[in-house]
Amino acid sequence: MRRVFIYGAGEAGVMVLNEIQRHPEEGIEVIGFFDDDRRKIGSYIQGVMVHGGKSELKWYIRSLDVNEVIIAMPSTTKNVIKEIVKICKNEKVKLLIVPSTLEIIEGIVRFDQIKQLDLADLFDREEVRVDSEDIRSYIQDRCILITGAAGSIGGELVRKVMQYSPHMVMALDINENGLFYLVQDTSLNNIIPCVADIKDAHILNDLFSTYQPEIVFHAAAYKHVPLMENHCRVIFLNNVIGTRNILDASLSHGVRKFIGISTDKAVYPVSVMGKTKRICELLVNVYSKMGLESCSVRFGNVLGSNGSVLTVFQDQIRRGGPITITSPFMQRYFMTIHEATSLVLQAGSMGGDGNIYVLDMGEPIKIKDLAESIIILSGLAPGTDIKIDYTGVRAGEKFSEELFHREADVYESGYKGIYIERTSADTEHILRRLDNLIRDVYLLDGDEIKEAMDTLINTRKKVTI
Repeated sequence: MRRVFIYGAGEAGVMVLNEIQRHPEEGIEVIGFFDDDRRKIGSYIQGVMVHGGKSELKWYIRSLDVNEVIIAMPSTTKNVIKEIVKICKNEKVKLLIVPSTLEIIEGIVRFDQIKQLDLADLFDREEVRVDSEDIRSYIQDRCILITGAAGSIGGELVRKVMQYSPHMVMALDINENGLFYLVQDTSLNNIIPCVADIKDAHILNDLFSTYQPEIVFHAAAYKHVPLMENHCRVIFLNNVIGTRNILDASLSHGVRKFIGISTDKAVYPVSVMGKTKRICELLVNVYSKMGLESCSVRFGNVLGSNGSVLTVFQDQIRRGGPITITSPFMQRYFMTIHEATSLVLQAGSMGGDGNIYVLDMGEPIKIKDLAESIIILSGLAPGTDIKIDYTGVRAGEKFSEELFHREADVYESGYKGIYIERTSADTEHILRRLDNLIRDVYLLDGDEIKEAMDTLINTRKKVTI
């Protein structure tokens, strides 16, 4: 028998109680309500007593042998949710949450709507909000090219862009299976799947000549840090030369705006992946000086993207563990895929002077804490049901990342929570050294390619690696 507390003795809580009582086959016994409204304490709802607020939750969990808590206060704050999560984690209690207030208004709470807590609710900040009209003003009736469209971020960009009535969307990726499934989404119209390799400049120019894209979102890249650490040549060819090919085609064919996607790993990069992305940031700045309206968007780890730590942990939990973490001190900035793609779209409505748009992502989250939260929200106990193993820091990894260069000029944009890092690359130096590296890339070994990339990155004054 599952012994459950319902946190929230309001309308949503009563709906949850009614739904549970309609499903006795689930073996759920509601032990009581909890509510922070002192006027409700001691009253009964359909025979179920209302107890105290969150300050007493731990005591009642222990004394009444509760093994699940359902949060039924859709309007509660993130801070309250975090406190309840912490209590449930310490007491090894499963935590669930009902849908949003809007979903409750539109209809009754159904049993199958009671779901696990979205980890985004644990962020110490509100999700970024965008100005839809500003986005529509540059998307509507235009031809949009999205590279990496078969990936999680690229695919979400395709779906979001379609909401702003573009003339057409060119979905470009080398992954034909991913594109196949993307175009099977019947809600998406006017999509032109383009199976192409961004390393092939001739094919790219043919596509640009045929469809004449006006806005380019460049999301195609290799991203897995430890995996690519021993594939320096491959990631340089794809991330750097591929990006330069897209920039060349955009400049040659009169693209109105280019938006490149970067990562916090480009700030004082240690990994090969981070180095390639920093070079791409500098290239975007160079091409803005050559006449292409362009900018970069930099953000941290994206929860739920393909191969992200969240999906890895969930797979490990499904297999019964253990969850593997490199170090208990490892921490990262996190955002949802919705936030990431919204930031990219908003950046396109701002200036294209080669600078970098960065989301204020609050405080970094310890990977250990994230893992424990995922375990507890799966109804399991960290260290008991699911073991956590520490495997050691891998090549190319840092204990923490930074969102901005410390010596850079950083200022607020016109949108809350979005900042601008001013970038000024030495155009002649970068292009000359990049041309040399492209010429010699098949002659150099991995260490020599890394050294050449470091030289490119250090063309900016005061940057220390």
